[in-house]
Amino acid sequence: MTRERLDQIEEIYDAALKLGDGERKTFILNKCGDDDELRNEVESLLAFGQSDIKFLDESPDAVAADMFAVSKSDAVLEGRKIGRYSVKSLLGRGGMGEVYLAEDSRLNRRIAIKLLPHELTGNVDRLNRFEREAQAVSALNHPNILTIHEFPTEGEEHFIVMEFVDGETLGDRMQQGRMSFKEILDVAVQVSSALSAAHEAGIIHRDVKPDNIMIREDGIVKVLDFGLAKLTEKGRDIHITGSSAETRPMVVTNPGSIMGTTNYMSPEQARGRQVDARSDIFSFGVVLYEMLAGRPPFTGESPVEVMGSIIKDDPEDLTEIDPRINPALVRIVRTCLEKKPERRFYSAHDLGFALESVTVSSTNTNSSFPPMPTPARPQLITRERLGWLLATLFAIVAIGGIAYAWKLRTSQAPQRAFRQLNFRREAIFQASFAPDGQTVVYSGATDGNTPEIFTVRADSPVPQSVGSKGMHLLDVSSKGELAVLTDAKYLRHRTFVGTLAQMPLIGGAPRSLLEGVKFASWSPDGSQLAVIREVEGKDRLEYPAGKVLREVGGNMSDCRVSPDGKRIAFFEHPIKNDDGGSVNVIDLDGNSTVLSDNFWSERGLGWSPDSKEVIFSASLNSGNFMIFAVALDGTRRIADQSPGGLILQAVAPDGRWLVNRLDYRYAAMVHSPGSPEDRDLSWLRGSKARIMSQDGQTLFFLEDGAGKNSVTCMRKVDGSPLVRLGEGAPLDLAPGGRSVLSLQPGKPGQLVILPTGVGAPTPLDRGPIVSYVTGQWFRDGNRILFSGNEADKGIRFYVQDINGGPPQAVSPEGARDGKLSPDGKQLLARGGDGKYNLYPIDGGDPKPVWWLTGNDVVVQWSGDGKSWYVYQGSEIPCRVERVNTETGKRETFRSVAPAYRTGILSVRPSFFTDDEGSYSYTTYQQVSTLFVTE
Repeated sequence: MTRERLDQIEEIYDAALKLGDGERKTFILNKCGDDDELRNEVESLLAFGQSDIKFLDESPDAVAADMFAVSKSDAVLEGRKIGRYSVKSLLGRGGMGEVYLAEDSRLNRRIAIKLLPHELTGNVDRLNRFEREAQAVSALNHPNILTIHEFPTEGEEHFIVMEFVDGETLGDRMQQGRMSFKEILDVAVQVSSALSAAHEAGIIHRDVKPDNIMIREDGIVKVLDFGLAKLTEKGRDIHITGSSAETRPMVVTNPGSIMGTTNYMSPEQARGRQVDARSDIFSFGVVLYEMLAGRPPFTGESPVEVMGSIIKDDPEDLTEIDPRINPALVRIVRTCLEKKPERRFYSAHDLGFALESVTVSSTNTNSSFPPMPTPARPQLITRERLGWLLATLFAIVAIGGIAYAWKLRTSQAPQRAFRQLNFRREAIFQASFAPDGQTVVYSGATDGNTPEIFTVRADSPVPQSVGSKGMHLLDVSSKGELAVLTDAKYLRHRTFVGTLAQMPLIGGAPRSLLEGVKFASWSPDGSQLAVIREVEGKDRLEYPAGKVLREVGGNMSDCRVSPDGKRIAFFEHPIKNDDGGSVNVIDLDGNSTVLSDNFWSERGLGWSPDSKEVIFSASLNSGNFMIFAVALDGTRRIADQSPGGLILQAVAPDGRWLVNRLDYRYAAMVHSPGSPEDRDLSWLRGSKARIMSQDGQTLFFLEDGAGKNSVTCMRKVDGSPLVRLGEGAPLDLAPGGRSVLSLQPGKPGQLVILPTGVGAPTPLDRGPIVSYVTGQWFRDGNRILFSGNEADKGIRFYVQDINGGPPQAVSPEGARDGKLSPDGKQLLARGGDGKYNLYPIDGGDPKPVWWLTGNDVVVQWSGDGKSWYVYQGSEIPCRVERVNTETGKRETFRSVAPAYRTGILSVRPSFFTDDEGSYSYTTYQQVSTLFVTE
């Protein structure tokens, strides 16, 4: 496109922009006449709603000059020293700067140095924000994200020192020829994993494209340049290209070509609107389409045409380009490229799950995309050649027969296809098939943990509400009757407690049956209910209601009556409030049998239609949930092992499953005075707030999602990059904030003092202690109070001097949940009977605290020692009360919850500063996707 043509477009565009909608169309028609191409260019540009879009003079000389003006004309760093780095050679040059290979003299390793253009680093605030975001990404320590080491400067020059990747870009790889299915899927899964980790940390890439994806020689994929696209932003403007410093392109490609970034924009980017993580998903979809098709989905002769295509056009169907492409993969690409963000995958985690499912189920992942063959000249077949061909054919048939027989012998279960039923962000707790086999009834929550019952069908995915808020579904009978809980209160995991009631699916008021129920299941004929409820601190399984078949001191959950009505399957959890344990069956005479045991977590079960197997979902060792099937003789098999993990909800009479996949996340939150919203300072998806500095500026939290062991983390409330202090769980911050008391993992565990600055960890003398539970500092900074136990003794509290000496017991055995008073003289803790007492640290009889109940959770003492901060239950927001230590008078202190509450099931306050201005808390969020198998 010539400069004259671009000037013509811009002139008409500027004039049309000043007119009303009614006049604008007539004006454009008059100015453009029969030139449909010109009219389309102007109308596409007006659709973007941007008054300051710039154009590129696409002559080769202009583009080439713009490329080499990126930093300094003919800038060469070879041979220079930048700090401890010796620059060796130029690796590449683009709109984001020049990249050099260098040597790190201190660590004797190769690294890469990027020299940022001056026009990108002139705004100090913007540069600082970019550095914080880039450091946050690097702190993820993700195998598919390029590691950034530091940001040195020399004079006015700014550099990024980063990991050196010995390999090629995805763009270079695609230039070499079509990629195999296996190679494409491998790259796609790794990129989605990187995006998922970044998105969970609140970081958006904004420039996902082949040139920002590196493939190492060993096949490891690295995603580059997180945050650099944000560095180029000026408000909400979109700068397609330009030749001046103010309109520097995000990426400039070869002379004469359209910018690469333009081709990978999302529709919302092209329109100049605010973007979120779903914009990255669209760009990823463009990349995936290009890998599969061998060409980009959106093209044009100018950036405006490309952007217009992105906004308006649907790309050519991949099955028409190559019918061998797996249909599941085609659906994934189609979902990524939806024009409306809400119709794409909700998260990169969802996208990764879908891709991994294709990797597992696809039967042709090793096939490639060869070019179309050219006609070959026919050859005559000689007698010798015919004999050789027949022998080869017989060998292939024999090998194929052996392989097929082996496949039949080793296959365990048929592949299942999954159809998604819900398309909004919500937590789903329980779901079941209605008698028609097509309608699904489920209870879920879109705001907090108050459940509501809905119906949905595969052919009508808009949920329809049934009943009123506060109702939780337990089961649906063969007659269409619902077993529900009214006034349901969330307890933990997927467990509620409330009044058992019966109501028809077609509508009507619920009829109350029994109080204090947690789970229920209809008999096959719909005449009776098996229930699990708590009575006097113990869980009872009753069938029918009132007839006790089993009673345990721990928990039971998920009862289901078998289709033949002879047995009830259920989970038994020996530890109170835990969801690990065994899957059991019990007959109508109360004879219980353990079918399978030692599960880390169990959620959701059902029966096979012939009553010969119990099908259930469980996790063996804190990993993904798998679906198992166990026969009545205890023979267990894996019925489904999906990469994202599935939780069984129900089994239909025809054998179809109803399952859901949940994305869960613990978030470490802080509230600061004057801040409009509470801040999420989490690292990965297992961040649990513990303590804050007294100035309210630093949070210390536990990260459970960083690997095998938990990690003690420190982060400023302004969102600065986190600091990993060491493995273990932070227990308390020392006065002055110079060190953290941490419980490090091991058998047995170890109390360690971790410095928050320079210094080495200091383990404490354990003496006779064999296990630790909690720990707190005395305000003198010389002693700690901890709970633990000695061999063959119960848990109790001890005081220990950090300068040496064994721990000294200060409470009787059985004491737990203790909080030390600010003056260090008293310990508030539960006794062996679960009731609160005050224990004098220096010895003496405990004093009962009658005004604290067994339902109270004590967060801590107030700074003046005159009150306790307590809360009860799992209501959202969490209501924290201030309880006077002398009189027991209660008053509401804080309502604690984040502004965004979709999927938030629990809020747990963890710390209040002495001035009561700042506090921290942990949220548990669970968002579910419901599927039915086909």
